[in-house]
Amino acid sequence: MEIRNCPRCGHIFTYMSVNMCPDCEKKQEKAFQQIKEYIEENPRCTMQELAGATEVSIKRILKFVREGRLEISEGMKGEVLCESCGEPITRGRFCDSCIIKINQDVLTAFDLKTPKTEKAKENKEERIHMRLNKRL
Repeated sequence: MEIRNCPRCGHIFTYMSVNMCPDCEKKQEKAFQQIKEYIEENPRCTMQELAGATEVSIKRILKFVREGRLEISEGMKGEVLCESCGEPITRGRFCDSCIIKINQDVLTAFDLKTPKTEKAKENKEERIHMRLNKRL
């Protein structure tokens, strides 16, 4: 177990999986539920209306959106942009097309780390081993 200071209130707490003390975590979850309920009741609200009605900062609301925990309403379209291409998004950090591109880039990079010649050697050795087993 690791002892840390809460980045929000400064109190000491035992770090488990959330980087804030239990009291601040409860406050954050309460704020999240208020935001979620307000959006469900007022789907065309703007970010400023949401922040004013729930008394939660726009910064914290955007954090929930970026984490993928919250999807913004119709009235907030265009207020959250993809971090890669700048297109409007409703949740997360990237639009769907950038997510696909990032995934393809990761797969390509992974394939480059294992040269095809080594793969061929491994496959050949496995085939030889399997043939030996069949003879026994």
